Amino acid sequence: MIKRTLVQMTIWNSFIVFLLFVMLGGSLYGLARYKIYSDIDRLLVFDIDHMRQVSLSTGEQVISIDSNEPERFTVVYYWDSNDDLVGRVYYKEPLISVSSVLREKQNSMGPETIHLDKKIYRFVSRPYQGQLPDVEKLSKLPLKTVQIMTEITAEAYYLNRLLWSIGFGISVGALLSVIAGYALARRALVPIQKAWDKQQQFVADASHELRSPLSVVRGQAQLLLRHPDRTIEEEIVPISVILKETKRLSNMVDGLLLLARGDSNEEVISCKPVRLDGIIKELANSIEPIMAYKQLRLQLHVEDAELLIHGDEDRLVQMLMILLDNAMKFTQEHGQIDLGCVRQGKSVLVTVKDNGAGIPERELPFVFNRFYKGDSARQRGGHGAGLGLSIVRWIVDQHQGSVHISSEVGQGTTVAIRFPVLNAYEMRKGIEAKVQGVNE
Repeated sequence: MIKRTLVQMTIWNSFIVFLLFVMLGGSLYGLARYKIYSDIDRLLVFDIDHMRQVSLSTGEQVISIDSNEPERFTVVYYWDSNDDLVGRVYYKEPLISVSSVLREKQNSMGPETIHLDKKIYRFVSRPYQGQLPDVEKLSKLPLKTVQIMTEITAEAYYLNRLLWSIGFGISVGALLSVIAGYALARRALVPIQKAWDKQQQFVADASHELRSPLSVVRGQAQLLLRHPDRTIEEEIVPISVILKETKRLSNMVDGLLLLARGDSNEEVISCKPVRLDGIIKELANSIEPIMAYKQLRLQLHVEDAELLIHGDEDRLVQMLMILLDNAMKFTQEHGQIDLGCVRQGKSVLVTVKDNGAGIPERELPFVFNRFYKGDSARQRGGHGAGLGLSIVRWIVDQHQGSVHISSEVGQGTTVAIRFPVLNAYEMRKGIEAKVQGVNE
């Protein structure tokens, strides 16, 4: 599927880039052609509209055009009412062959182009207005049309060269567009490929982790069926194993659902101003009996001040319970767990520290991956599916916080979490909201 998508994206990206090259080249050629022809047409129209007969100081009658524009080589044709050529004014040579074409185009008032003998001409026609009396004397009939023409072969040649250059550039651009399209497609598919690989790994890990408890439940159930005449008391061991694995399976499914909803932005965090110091103190009191049962010491280090953050109390409790549960699992008897909550600048720092087995340094970059269980966890066995720290990181991210874990084998593990603290204004608004909620 990824390869097919890569090919499709390459084709579309190449087509778009190639289309941009064509549009750019076409626009460049069109602009150059319009500019050249418009300048020539403007000059021709100006010349034919401002053609006057003037007398020099010597008495000679000449045709003059009052223009400051640079002169071009032009030829002027005069036609009588019988469409006979009366005369022509030129600078270099008579252009007799063109006259036969111009005769048919006397009624064309707009600028037009003539292709003749591998040369290109541009001309303009106008009805005679009586401004050239000396020319009238050359004909027995009244003048009807005046035409002015200039050669544009050089301009057309350079436009043709420009068109070929643009065509060559577009051809090279087509090749570059394929290369660029492929590179863009590969770059765009990098996160998709990562997500696909992550999903495949997730499915494989989930299948593996779900298979173990299901196999245990099925095996114990088959043992029960072998002795249908026994009482519950006699089968208490397989029943307890089934209940334990069912609970483990249920916790795993709940964790997977939570993370899946989080990935699809379906899981909504209901945030409001909460006192993190109060949550930690209350949680410490509730787990004190468990700590005593496991012969562990809990040291509480909470700042004597209101540490208010914007968060979801239930999710924060879930996060702390996961961290404390991990600390208790991997701390030997008579060990110590330190739970801290202090303010540092504009953030609240929460720490969970134990002096247990610790985590090898090579495993630290992977501890927040889903279903990841380090060597120490595998050796102890039966301690979850490796989703706890993934849930912790998700909860921290939802609260715009950060989490960092440090550890040393044989010395213990420290998890440090930072949450942005509420400022005075936000604290006051939070208190007002609580008071309003109570009143309602």
